[in-house]
Amino acid sequence: MSIEEFELMEHPFGWKAEYWDGKAVLTPREQHVRTKLCLTPRSLEVTDNFMAANPMLKPQMIAAFYEAFQDSVEFCNWPELEIQKHAERNINNYFAGVRGEPLPVSVMVLEPNSYKNAGLALFTNKAGKINLDLLFVKPFYHRKRIATQMVSLAVNKLYERGVREVYSAYHIGNEVSRQWHHSFGFQDIYDRFYIRIKYAWLQHEIWRCQRLNLKDKIDKLRQEKDYWYAKMENEWKD
Repeated sequence: MSIEEFELMEHPFGWKAEYWDGKAVLTPREQHVRTKLCLTPRSLEVTDNFMAANPMLKPQMIAAFYEAFQDSVEFCNWPELEIQKHAERNINNYFAGVRGEPLPVSVMVLEPNSYKNAGLALFTNKAGKINLDLLFVKPFYHRKRIATQMVSLAVNKLYERGVREVYSAYHIGNEVSRQWHHSFGFQDIYDRFYIRIKYAWLQHEIWRCQRLNLKDKIDKLRQEKDYWYAKMENEWKD
């Protein structure tokens, strides 16, 4: 690949695009987007397989964590052993309260006729803020609304207790997680770094489309760039 070809290729947002020895090297940024949800009661379709997250089943949670995340953008290029170690540390730290007080509204879903974990939604209270600390569903159970139902079940319990806000985050390069958060009702909270890399990415996209004569895309990209430039100006004023 020539440097010219590299410059004209589409660089996925949220990834670092570098040119090494005639090759394009794409690496996901270590960046998460913070989000906020204003709580309202949710409709439910839960079954008997939904239950409170039980610390006695931590080994099953750890195994499911590894299966859910082993091919994800969050662990891109990680050795398998390191992902397994992270899975164990993540689950153990949650129940030890390292990331905040574990909340009893946390919920897990079991596989049919099994104690194996199919999905998990863990919530914490950290400094008075309620966080969706961890959410995953094993790949085999994707697109069955399990994540939505787990979080809805917890949200209803939190709402009954007077909680009106929940925070979460998703990896900047995880498009599936971004779409899920937005469809559930979470609103992004942008920091300065996100705003600046979004603006820079749009600048490159406009330049790329101009070079490739992709005129149908340019007007929309310019509108987006103006939107993010205004946000950047506000950040400078602060």
